[in-house]
Amino acid sequence: METTMFTLGILSIISAASVALVIYGTVRVLKLKTETTEIWRQLHENFNMLHRSVEELNREVNLNAERMRTEVNSDLSAFEQDVNRQFEATSRDINIIEATMKNGIKQVETNTWQNSKSYTDSRIDKLVDTYFEVQSIKKQILKD
Repeated sequence: METTMFTLGILSIISAASVALVIYGTVRVLKLKTETTEIWRQLHENFNMLHRSVEELNREVNLNAERMRTEVNSDLSAFEQDVNRQFEATSRDINIIEATMKNGIKQVETNTWQNSKSYTDSRIDKLVDTYFEVQSIKKQILKD
């Protein structure tokens, strides 16, 4: 009987130890499950936060790119308008210079024409006067 009791005592200690190990294992598994769940929740939150940050950065980049595009377009438009104004001013200046040159050439032609006409008229008048003087002298010589 003593052997039986000893064996039952050993078995009961082994079974109590086994139950304690099972309970310890179950508690440990539940604790690990809770920790794993918490880690997954934090990972999910971090992923969502990262995703929101990336979207926000993407929006800011797009906004800044659009703002820069608008500024560049505005600057290009202003530059284009300035160049067009300069071309128009230069074109007007060229037209004014061309008109002035045409008027100058016309005046030179007119003055040259009038001067040559006056010169020719004066030469003809001198020639006529000389002719009449010669005729008058001839008449006087023939009379005398």
